[in-house]
Amino acid sequence: MRRLEVRVFDVDPELLGKYAKAQIHSGDEAWIHMEAEFVGDIDGLMATLVPQEPLAYTIVPQILPDGNVKSPISSTFEEIRECYKVVRGRSALINVELVNEIRGAWYDFQAGVNTGRVHGQDEITNSMTIAIFPVSGEKGITGELVWMRLPRDALGAGPARTEPVLQGDAARRQLLALHKEFLDGYRANDVEAILATMDDGIQANVRNYVNDDGGLIGIEGKEHYRSYLTSFFEKFEVLKVDHLHRLTEDFYVFAEVRFEIRERGSGREIGIHTAEFFVPEKNDRFIVQIGHGTDLV
Repeated sequence: MRRLEVRVFDVDPELLGKYAKAQIHSGDEAWIHMEAEFVGDIDGLMATLVPQEPLAYTIVPQILPDGNVKSPISSTFEEIRECYKVVRGRSALINVELVNEIRGAWYDFQAGVNTGRVHGQDEITNSMTIAIFPVSGEKGITGELVWMRLPRDALGAGPARTEPVLQGDAARRQLLALHKEFLDGYRANDVEAILATMDDGIQANVRNYVNDDGGLIGIEGKEHYRSYLTSFFEKFEVLKVDHLHRLTEDFYVFAEVRFEIRERGSGREIGIHTAEFFVPEKNDRFIVQIGHGTDLV
């Protein structure tokens, strides 16, 4: 007797297959790069990149004495080679154990415990970093966007906190609520609502959709951010905002978000995705926003 097919989910299997293929590709390309990091050869690292600029690198963030943050952007092969000379010239990366990973269709997000050693020293150390690796549809990564875990009370130049710094689930819930406020600001096309989630010293390295050349813009401080957002909303109307993935820990929140926007000049409607992580400061506002976004097509 012929066995009847039982259908529980009506998801298109071809769609599932295509999405899985893209996700596996993202993870593979990111890990090929990580294996080159373990070897530490500069030419080998450069070979894991796509062959065209602009690239998107933020691998040498700086914490200033006052608690503010600088996160220089490198977008050319020459700049990135120099970054690798500094980073891999200073220490060896022995291993990375991924405790969180989200494989998107066009990026790989990782949170990992890094095992390393400073050159010339015997001590093996561990540190926690988060990273986004945007990837090509072919071979290679298009960027490496990195942040190292730091306590909230080490970040931000604002007034000292009068209450204990949030930790654990309380910190995670607060960050989740703050990210929801951030997205609500975009839904309302409201510059000030978005900025209300930010520390005065916000460092935002994000896709520049105003003067779109495929690269990132390095936003430093609220006034710079206000100028960028004002120009963004003059150019686009946000129609719809949905998060696709969101991961909230006590020291960061990561999200992939789909924006449906309308170009005001032409009336053209566009769907873009962003993949970004946000880091809080001691008074529970975002001081770091780093990520990338898909093309305006």
